[in-house]
Amino acid sequence: MAGLRDAMSDLAETIRRVFQPPPCHDAPMACPSPLTRQTQPLEARTQGPFQPATALAVPGELLRALPPVTVPLAWTASVAGEPGWQAWAAGAKVTTLPTFRAEKCARLAVPPLPRRVESRRGPIGLPAPRARQGMSAVAAPGTRAAGVDLGRPRSFRDLERILGLPAAIIGEDLGKLSKALWMRYTLQLVRATGENIRNLEVLGLYRIPAKGTRQINHDPATGRLLVTLGPEAAGARRAPFLLARRKTDAGIVCCFVEEP
Repeated sequence: MAGLRDAMSDLAETIRRVFQPPPCHDAPMACPSPLTRQTQPLEARTQGPFQPATALAVPGELLRALPPVTVPLAWTASVAGEPGWQAWAAGAKVTTLPTFRAEKCARLAVPPLPRRVESRRGPIGLPAPRARQGMSAVAAPGTRAAGVDLGRPRSFRDLERILGLPAAIIGEDLGKLSKALWMRYTLQLVRATGENIRNLEVLGLYRIPAKGTRQINHDPATGRLLVTLGPEAAGARRAPFLLARRKTDAGIVCCFVEEP
C-alpha cells in the first residue's frame, strides 16, 4: 500500500507540474520621455586678417584767427513807415478778376435721362449680290502626252548572296515519332558523339541539306534552327539532323541520322 501511495503522489505531482501555467513577468510598456537639450547662443567672432576698429586722435587747427577788418563797423538805427497797410485796413482791394464773376457765368442744366430707350427701325437685310457680264468662261485644263513605258525587268543570278543569309528551319514534332524510331535516332547520336544518353538533352530534329551546310545556330526562344548554306546545297537531299545539349557544360552536339 505504501508503494501505491507513493506512486499516486508522484503521479499527482507530475500532473500538477504538467498543467501548471507558464510564469508571467511584467515588462515596462511606457515610452521613454524625450530628452531636451539646450543649444549654445550664437556668438560673433572675428578671425582672419580683419583688425578691430580703433579711434585715433589727430591734431588740427580748426579755429584760425581772421585778418583784421579795416572798415569801421557802426550800428545805426532807422525808422521806416509803410502806408499800404493803412489802405488795406480801410477796405482796399488788391485785384479783381471779372472773368469769374457770378453774373458773368452761365448756369448749366443737366437734361433728364429718358425712361425708355428708343429703337431705330429700318431694313437690316444684307445687300443683294451684284453680277457682272462679260467675264470669260474657265478654260478646260490642257493635257500633255508623255511616254509611260516602263523599263524591262532585269534579273541577276546571285545564288551565293541568297545562300549567305541564314534560313530558319522548323523542327519536327518529336511526340509523333514511334518509340522504335526514336531509340534508333538516340543510338546513332550516342555512337556519333560518344556521349552518355543520360547526359544529353535533345533540342530538336530538323531536316537540312546533307551537303553545303556551313553554319548552324539554335534559337531557344522559337525552337528554330538557323542554317547558313553554301552553293553545294543546291539540289542536295534533306537529311534528318539531330541536335542535343550536354547537361554538364551546356555544350552543343549534333549529327546526321539515317532514316529506316
